Amino acid sequence: MDLQKYATFKELLLDNYEYPDLEQIAEQGCANCCPSGMIYYSETNAIYDHFCHDLHDIVGDYISEAGETPKELIEHLNNATTFKNTMVWLCAELLATEICHEQNENAFN
Repeated sequence: MDLQKYATFKELLLDNYEYPDLEQIAEQGCANCCPSGMIYYSETNAIYDHFCHDLHDIVGDYISEAGETPKELIEHLNNATTFKNTMVWLCAELLATEICHEQNENAFN
């Protein structure tokens, strides 16, 4: 996966995953469905390093809306590798949910 060609993490998701894949990510989570390109720490850490500002914005928006910090992020603050992995997976799940919701809304309009 050539990360350099994507300006945002959402663009990467839209270009590399079909709707059924995004639906699985949204419903089951990355840990359960193992999306290609986001399985190994080397992959998720590279994604984090490339999109860190975007990922932090996504989580910041979630925290503003939900009023709480996801506990899985707090649990991994003591290890950079697992923290980066958790950030990527959480953002993939949040964006996959958003993308699926948008596509479902468009299907009914």
